[in-house]
Amino acid sequence: MFLYSGAVIRTLEKIRTWYKKPLGAALLKSELAGLAKVLPKIFGYYIAQIGGPFGNNDILSSSPIHNKIIINPDDLPISDDILPVQCEIIDLPFLPESIDAVVMLHILEFTKNPKVILREVYDALIPGGYVIILGFNPHSLWGITKFFKRIKTDIWHGNWLNSRRLRRWLFDMGFDLENHQTFYFHPPCENAKKIAIIEEIGQIFWPCCGASYMMLAKKTSMVVTPISNTNESFVKSNEVIKGLAKPTSRTRAT
Repeated sequence: MFLYSGAVIRTLEKIRTWYKKPLGAALLKSELAGLAKVLPKIFGYYIAQIGGPFGNNDILSSSPIHNKIIINPDDLPISDDILPVQCEIIDLPFLPESIDAVVMLHILEFTKNPKVILREVYDALIPGGYVIILGFNPHSLWGITKFFKRIKTDIWHGNWLNSRRLRRWLFDMGFDLENHQTFYFHPPCENAKKIAIIEEIGQIFWPCCGASYMMLAKKTSMVVTPISNTNESFVKSNEVIKGLAKPTSRTRAT
């Protein structure tokens, strides 16, 4: 059994609780809308989610990929079409080059070794696979609020990563950045009235200053995959988990 460390579990529980508050729910709505624009364009056999509001099955709902895996820190109920896996995030239990896409929601800013986690994700992705990273933007109204907060709780105590630094990490590891955008230009007030025009103005005049950013990056190293002679179009999810089964040859649709 692979487990999260106690400190990471406590942090993820706080984030999950925060997502249930009005401010967290509003940001999540914007992030889901952003994911809904990119996930339908990514195909394959396996997609994994790391971080985010565990137990919310909407995160991967816009993905056409059938086999969905969530790195789940506890025993929260997950729907029948999603495979929950408990593990230490700095040692993901996936076989090398076995996952088509990974969605990471606000996990890098709350861990001590974000580059190690990115390397784990890189190793797990197939050549040409995608990673989608959502993170809190330090260059935003929320980032300014975090800087001046005297007591940092919930999301405010994390190490929010500069997007420029993250882009450099991705490039150095062998990723090609294909999309970078930010969401939610409202101030971080629980009871603030949400005005749609603020989002429209923000996207036009301050496109890099939203509270949350999303990066879509592609693993650039490519290899030729032999075409299988079988007509198999579905593979059991446990064939990508270390120790449960050996990998099988498979055809990747273009």
